[in-house]
Amino acid sequence: MTISRVVRGTLTGVAAALIAVSPVTLTPALAAPAAPMMQSSQGNVMGLSGAPNARDLGGIHIDGGDIKAGTVFRSDALNALTSDDQQKLVSAGIVKIIDFRSPTEAAASPDQVPSSIPEEALPIYDPANDFYVFVSKAIEGGPTVQQQELGDGKGKQIMIDYYKWMVTDPTARGQFAATLKEIAGDNGPVMYHCSAGKDRTGWMTAILLQALGASKLDIYANYLESNDLLAASNKAEMDALVAKGLVTDPKLFDPILGVDASFLHAADEQVRQSYGSFDNFLSQGLGIDSGTVSALKAKLLG
Repeated sequence: MTISRVVRGTLTGVAAALIAVSPVTLTPALAAPAAPMMQSSQGNVMGLSGAPNARDLGGIHIDGGDIKAGTVFRSDALNALTSDDQQKLVSAGIVKIIDFRSPTEAAASPDQVPSSIPEEALPIYDPANDFYVFVSKAIEGGPTVQQQELGDGKGKQIMIDYYKWMVTDPTARGQFAATLKEIAGDNGPVMYHCSAGKDRTGWMTAILLQALGASKLDIYANYLESNDLLAASNKAEMDALVAKGLVTDPKLFDPILGVDASFLHAADEQVRQSYGSFDNFLSQGLGIDSGTVSALKAKLLG
């Protein structure tokens, strides 16, 4: 069984990889609804039909000034955007979209974005152990393989190890650093995304918010909001896989379809173990100097 390039409806993230292994046509009843526009201290949900986890980080409180609306955006994959969704990106004034997905992920579900907005690929993945391919193979292997790979707490441990890897891997650090520099230096708002907009995008956002001076409480709240925003699409996708007979125990996939505070904590702990402090991680691990931090604050805070 080969991985199809067809990804329909609102399929996002690792769940999109699951469906992509054996395409399932979602009926309107199964398709996730468009996320409503919401405002909170954790930023504004953009209300994109094809990207329910797309958010404007504006409104998040930073000591000394909140993040200004319309200055930086995070998202899940942009492969299922409607024409209305695309117009929202144009109206937001976004000048660049950065894609963290692996080449295999991006090829399976190419972004559908306005031609006026340039995209830049900064893939964050392990070529020797592409997470997208791992999940696809688990689905292809059926329930027995899924139990072997994800059962008995293995799924959660995979995610914890993944978050540590994002801190220790030099290529991953380089891509996060490049994104920070793009956000600071580009003449306009930047949007960055992965597949579900929760792990690579979640850690990128945690780095950005901490560099700006956000509290841990607000960083974790923003991170955990992915669970609410992805709940409908994740359920639709897992229901479709169960109906197809590809999955018999959907709970095995809970750790890799959602986020957990322990995942972000694992990255934070790895930062402390490897660098001693976040400031050292920023300067030594990412090579971000004080000038870049000042530029970020000048551009994003108001």
